[in-house]
Amino acid sequence: MNIRDLRQTEFADIFVNSNRRSILNLCPRFGKIRTSINILNKINPKSILIAYPDKKIMTSWKNEFVEMGFDDHNVTYTTYLSLKKYDGITYDIMIFDEIHLMSRAQIETAKLLMKLNKCLLGLTGTLSSFTQETLLNELKLPVIAIYPIAQAIAEGVITDYEITVVKVPLDSIARQYKGKSEKFKFDALTRRINYLENQEKNTMFLRLERMRIIQNSVAKLNKTKELLKEYANERVLVFCGITKIADNLGIPSHHSKSLGKELFNAFATGDYNVNHLAVCKIGNTGVTYKPLNRVIINYFDSNGENLAQKILRCMSFEFDNPDKKANIIIVSSTEPTETKWLIRALEFFDKTKIKYL
Repeated sequence: MNIRDLRQTEFADIFVNSNRRSILNLCPRFGKIRTSINILNKINPKSILIAYPDKKIMTSWKNEFVEMGFDDHNVTYTTYLSLKKYDGITYDIMIFDEIHLMSRAQIETAKLLMKLNKCLLGLTGTLSSFTQETLLNELKLPVIAIYPIAQAIAEGVITDYEITVVKVPLDSIARQYKGKSEKFKFDALTRRINYLENQEKNTMFLRLERMRIIQNSVAKLNKTKELLKEYANERVLVFCGITKIADNLGIPSHHSKSLGKELFNAFATGDYNVNHLAVCKIGNTGVTYKPLNRVIINYFDSNGENLAQKILRCMSFEFDNPDKKANIIIVSSTEPTETKWLIRALEFFDKTKIKYL
């Protein structure tokens, strides 16, 4: 039995021997589903509800059930959006996968289900202190076990990594905004936000407008294109904030507006005919890309859980490449606002493994 199998058994036992109403915080790429199947085999439930934020995660569960020979005829699958349909139904165990992604409304729905259901397993691999406190206060779910990224790397369960932050100034030439550049528009919004904050007025919509400038940034788009040329012969996954950027990188893209999944599936399964792929609001969770050791992040927000999921997409251990190191490039503007987002978003990662260019 290898170290991964030992740890999966260990964390399964921790849950089974607890009051069975808690969260396992086990780093991405570790094997949370297999840990959960170990739990199911130990407690032998007659009815199971598995909830998740993205339908692709259901596919991961079904595939793992097949690989481990687990009969899922008594499993009910649902997204968090549809969770309310199961209010009033009793299950021997409910499993909330990627529980950190539950919205406030979904947390309220979960409260209703938890009145009837006493056995609940929450799963996550990226849990910020804020979200952990929210889940404890709102759902009374404590974290009873943690398997951090650093320990998983030390034990060879996931690969080591290196993060490079590439900074570029916002473009001041292209006239995207009624004859004004993105830099001019960004600065104007920042001045307006600062003024209104001094007046103690609401700036939420202005902040969203400023964020969209970062998402649409010509400067960041052009820098990402340069990087793709530099790594033309490597398999590279690019995370974008909007479909427009993903579609304008000059490489295959996949998002909610894409007509088919052929390119996405080809890249995810390691087809070298598709060695570059840009995704938008998809592919962060529930998908394993092999082989892959380079990710470019064109857009990020201040949520460390979201960024960690993107970065960890390329940290799966590959037995035919034991010395693999994941290379992550984050493209950021030089604006102090985005720098603050970045500092907050990198909370899960070792600062000694991050360099700035």
